Amino acid sequence: MARLSPGAMVAYLTHLRWHAVAGQAVAIAVAAFAMDIALPLPALCACVAALAASNVALARVARHQPNAGSVWISGALAFDVLLLTIELGLSGGASNPFTIFYLVPILVAGLLLPRAWLGGITLLAVASHACLLSWSAPAQLASGEPPSFVGPWLAFLFLAFFTALITARTAAALRSRHAELLRRQRIASHAEKLASLSTLAAGAAHELGSPLGTIAVTAEELDGLILEAPEEAIEDARIIREEAARCREIVHRMNARAGQLLGELPERTTTSAILSDLQAQASPAERARLVVMSGPDEAIECPTRGLVRSLGNLVSNALQASAATGAEVLVSVRKVAGRVQFVVDDRGSGIPAEVRSRLGEPFVTTKAPGEGMGLGLFLALAYAELCAGRLELSPREGGGTTAVLELPCQARMQR
Repeated sequence: MARLSPGAMVAYLTHLRWHAVAGQAVAIAVAAFAMDIALPLPALCACVAALAASNVALARVARHQPNAGSVWISGALAFDVLLLTIELGLSGGASNPFTIFYLVPILVAGLLLPRAWLGGITLLAVASHACLLSWSAPAQLASGEPPSFVGPWLAFLFLAFFTALITARTAAALRSRHAELLRRQRIASHAEKLASLSTLAAGAAHELGSPLGTIAVTAEELDGLILEAPEEAIEDARIIREEAARCREIVHRMNARAGQLLGELPERTTTSAILSDLQAQASPAERARLVVMSGPDEAIECPTRGLVRSLGNLVSNALQASAATGAEVLVSVRKVAGRVQFVVDDRGSGIPAEVRSRLGEPFVTTKAPGEGMGLGLFLALAYAELCAGRLELSPREGGGTTAVLELPCQARMQR
C-alpha cells in the first residue's frame, strides 16, 4: 500500500471512513433503541456528522490534489482518534467496549503511512485511551442496570467487520497494483528489446559502412584493371578480401550476444583452469604480450565458457589500449572476502573521465572507428551481473587501466 500514489492512498482512506460513518450510526442506533442504553444522542449524532463532513472535505482533496499524501492522511486519522475519544467519553468512557476501535486508526496508519507518522498516531491513540480512564462514568441502561455482555459482543462484531473490510480492500489494491506492475514490466521489456535492435542496427550500419564502401569502389575499378593492369587488379582483389574479412569479424563480434550466456549452466572448475583456457584462446601475437601471474588456485563454480570469453574481451581491450607502446598485459587472480577477483592490468593511455561513466553500454568505446564497438565490455558486464558479480574499471597507478571481474565462488544466476 505504501507504494500507491499519494492521491490513491487518500482516496482509499475516504472509502474506509465512509464505512466508519455508517458503522457508527448503526452502533449508536442499536445501543440507544435496541439495547435501551441511556446516551446523549444529539451530541453523538453531531460527532457522526462531523466525521461525515470531514470525509467530504478529504474526498475533495483526493480529487483536486493528486500529490496530497501523508500529512492529509495523518491529519484525518488524528481527527478520527480525537472524535472517537469524544464519542466514547459521552458513552461510558474506558468501560465502553468500543474502545477496541482505537486499533482501527493504528491499523490504517500502518498500511498507509511511514513509520514516523504511524508512531504519532499510535501515541495519540494510547494517550486518548489513558484520558478515558478518568473521564466519565460507565454507561447505564435506562432501567439503571449495567449493560449486558451484548455490548462487548457487538464491539467485537463491528471490529471483525472492519478488519475484514480493510484486509479485503488492501488485498484487492495489492493485486491491482501487482497486475499493473507486471503490465508495465512487459511494456518496458518490449521497449528495451526494440531499443536493442535499433542500437544493433545503428552499430551495424556504422561499422559495416566503411568496409562495404571500400569493397564497392574497389570492385568497380577491378573490371577495367583486369586487362589493363593485372598487378593493380591483384592488389584490389587483396583489398576486397581484407575488407570482407573485416566485415566477417564485425558480424562475428555482433553475434556474440549477451543472451548466449543464458544457455550455459554453472560447472565446477578452478581459477588456474580458467587462466589456461584464456591463454589457449589467445593468438600467438597476443600470448607474446600476455603475462599470467601465478596465484592461489581457487575452486569456483560458474559458466566457464562465458567467463573465459569475458576475460578474453577484457584482455583484448587491454592489448589494444597498450598496442602503441607494446607493453605487456598482466592477468592475476586473488580471493577477497570469499569472492574471486580476476584482475587485468594494462599500461595504455587510460580511459578519459568523460567516457568512463558510460563504459559498459553497447557501442560506447574509446577505440578508433572500425576497431571495436564496445560490445566486449558490455558482454563482460552482462556476464558479471548474470552471476551476481561485478565489473569495475579504474585508473592504474603509473598509467593505464585496471579491470576487476569479481565473482562469488559459487555462482548465483540472476534471472
